[in-house]
Amino acid sequence: MSAEAFKPRRRRSGTATWHMSREAVSLSVPNVAGWDDKKCLDFMVEVRWGSLATVSCPHCGTIGKHYWRPLQKRWKCAGCGSTFSVTSGTVFSHHKRPLQDILTSMLMWVNSAAGQPALELKRHFNTTYNTAFIWQHKMREALVRGYNVGLVSGDIEMDGAHQSGRRAAEKRGRPQGSRAVEADVDVKELTATMLTQTGRSKARGRKSGDRTDPEFGGRLPKDRRILMTVRKRFGQRGKGACATRVAVGLLETARVAEAVMKSFVAIPESYLNTDSSPAYTEAGKSFQEHRTVEHSKTLIGPNGENNNQAEELNWRYDRAEKGIYLNIEPKYMLDYAAEIAFRSDTRRLPNGQQLRLAMNVALNVGESMFWRGFTRGRHRTVELVHPLPLPSKASGPPKGRHPVAAVNGRVPR
Repeated sequence: MSAEAFKPRRRRSGTATWHMSREAVSLSVPNVAGWDDKKCLDFMVEVRWGSLATVSCPHCGTIGKHYWRPLQKRWKCAGCGSTFSVTSGTVFSHHKRPLQDILTSMLMWVNSAAGQPALELKRHFNTTYNTAFIWQHKMREALVRGYNVGLVSGDIEMDGAHQSGRRAAEKRGRPQGSRAVEADVDVKELTATMLTQTGRSKARGRKSGDRTDPEFGGRLPKDRRILMTVRKRFGQRGKGACATRVAVGLLETARVAEAVMKSFVAIPESYLNTDSSPAYTEAGKSFQEHRTVEHSKTLIGPNGENNNQAEELNWRYDRAEKGIYLNIEPKYMLDYAAEIAFRSDTRRLPNGQQLRLAMNVALNVGESMFWRGFTRGRHRTVELVHPLPLPSKASGPPKGRHPVAAVNGRVPR
């Protein structure tokens, strides 16, 4: 046989090697599903408070040993006398399913590398779709409020990606031909020139209510959003990024970019890596150094300039949207983006540690602000975009009893 018949195997990446190892799995679904009530309670106490000696009352904040009531599986506070459980004051407060179901479902959610559809979780537990859907979204809300926060510093990459909206897939995974911005070019003048060249598209956009892309002048649909990614490089070759922050904007403009930087980056002590979009030119002057790469020509500049880690998160989001979630509503884009950021940052941790991190966040951000009473019509009234939230309508059909059904004597939905 010729030598061409023996082609060498493609070498696995570092993450693939880790996923195939024994160390990647420290908890299995059958084991967690078989835990008794005491073991589930001990696990959640350790994740939330550390030990039984440091339990904190969610009502008054008293820390110490409280009076345990075994029949109710609750504590009575030694300070204020109120009673509380391990899920009181968390996103899982007022739950009706046992702790085994909550822990098992969250482990299944963590184990899914690209994401998990609510329909799959519904089938695993033989429950309603609303229950599985709200379980997952409560965890995403916890990540938005407790994980996607805080400043990062060091070698920072930043990028904006077109998401949602009609024909958004045509812009994904392809170089968009960002215009190079030299040091002596007036960014405002450059943007004005590009918009002038597309007067026809701009006029059509005004008639239809759509927005105009400030960089390329194209007309954007009403539900088009820009996923802004901020990633900190690990610092070692082959390790990728170690911290991720995400935000959603209406346009990739200097105003949006500066708002995202102020929320998530310690600017004076950091280095910025972006593409050549004019949105980052002015803000980049406040960093120690601003390195740019022109993606219309190359992915990596002559001196190693790149923002490949930010592009990698965009790829993960695209994979989750196309293969798992199919159609992410712009109103909840930040929730899904925070989930993808968490999965990317913890990709080389054992699944048991991933579960502990996710549950620690969920048990320490307070009660759910957006998903309590969702099936009864209590929906989020704002869309979380930078720099300011936008008013938003309720999703889906109106909840409650339909007037026509009431007249005909039908039971409510």
